[in-house]
Amino acid sequence: MKIIRLLFAIALFTSTVNAQDISPWLFGQNHWMDSRDEGNRPGYLSTLWPEVGESGIKMVRIGGNGYEHRFPDNERLIGMIDSIRSIGAEPILQVPRNSSAKEATALVNFLNNNPEREPLEFWSIGNEPICNNEGEVDKVYDYLVRIAPAMKAADPSIKIFVFDACTFYPEAYKALCGGRLDITGKDKKGNWLIDGFSFHNYPNGRDFDRDDVVFTGPFKIRRQIIQLMGMMEEANSKHGRTGDAKLGWGLTEVNVTYINPDREIAGIGNPSFLGGQFIAEMYGLGLEFGAFTVNPWCLVETDRVQTDFGFLGLPSEFYPRSSYYHTQMMASHMKGRFLPSSSSNSFVRPIATADEDEIVVMIMNRDQYHAFEFDLILSGEGVSPKSLVIHADAGLDKVISDTIPNQTTQMFILSKTGEILKKYTYGISHNILNLPPDSE
Repeated sequence: MKIIRLLFAIALFTSTVNAQDISPWLFGQNHWMDSRDEGNRPGYLSTLWPEVGESGIKMVRIGGNGYEHRFPDNERLIGMIDSIRSIGAEPILQVPRNSSAKEATALVNFLNNNPEREPLEFWSIGNEPICNNEGEVDKVYDYLVRIAPAMKAADPSIKIFVFDACTFYPEAYKALCGGRLDITGKDKKGNWLIDGFSFHNYPNGRDFDRDDVVFTGPFKIRRQIIQLMGMMEEANSKHGRTGDAKLGWGLTEVNVTYINPDREIAGIGNPSFLGGQFIAEMYGLGLEFGAFTVNPWCLVETDRVQTDFGFLGLPSEFYPRSSYYHTQMMASHMKGRFLPSSSSNSFVRPIATADEDEIVVMIMNRDQYHAFEFDLILSGEGVSPKSLVIHADAGLDKVISDTIPNQTTQMFILSKTGEILKKYTYGISHNILNLPPDSE
């Protein structure tokens, strides 16, 4: 574990990613679950859209195993899309992989070739088709080349992201992304067959510890993103995909674990305070590597402990969780471009952005026991005698000094010259009392 901590700290400190423009759809979520989504299970989403809207998310995926096998009828589908748009977000809609070309065409025509409705721009095909069986990628290729051209024929302007595997399978993605089953070129009608790649990751199973949440899981996902981006770069070059035609990527399902151990705020599962910091880390990876969207699983699912992954809590109060408030802070303020940042302590993770008016720096202290006095240096260089030194490369000769408690996240909203406009503080003590972040 010490090796993972060291590698993760080096990866953060030595990041040389160029300033990335932030996708307007980056901060996303998954549409799960409502009352008719899975048999008689209780779902509450239809009553919670105002709270969901206040989180600031801009993309909601209508996808996953439930919708793969029980795809909504037209009336319900329209209601789902309208609910998402009512909060200022956009859907990305998953077409079931067993659809025929005719059915796929009819679905796109129904939603996009109706003058009374705004067309759907973002689509996907299938959900987790080869879990634990990477060698079956040929079956994925077969349904993609059956469905995607039919969809593009109905509306060439749509964007299709594939293939939502349950984790990043390098050989399978390589086959489809420029390899022996290449789908990154144009179809017979001259349309790009697909527009990007997406995958899922729940890096922890039944047996994991706090270090796995803080270090091992994010390190694995970061490595997978870098692998995928390298594949896409080669495919872009192979087919001359430039500008808006470049392949994009998304992390369309993610959370701490696929088997939630409990609902303890002080624990390490999906509803924990640390779980919210993990989701912020995932958004941070999306910011750093220019993701199209990052969609944690999910909005609200409360009837079973093991599947309670939602950012809204139990009925009847549905108190927002740590993952909700971390999402809200980031979605409300982080825009413009990603700023490289680093920390002298691997338990403390900074994430920074800037636009023409503001600099935003989020600092997450994942240490269970220690508070830190720190200097936030708003350039890529500079030294400090403090026990914690954070750099956010805004190109300013400015230092902000403060203290961050253990198990706490702070966010600084700064003017373009580095003056503090607002500061948020959100810690485990807030979470336990169901309180929102303090602001000053």
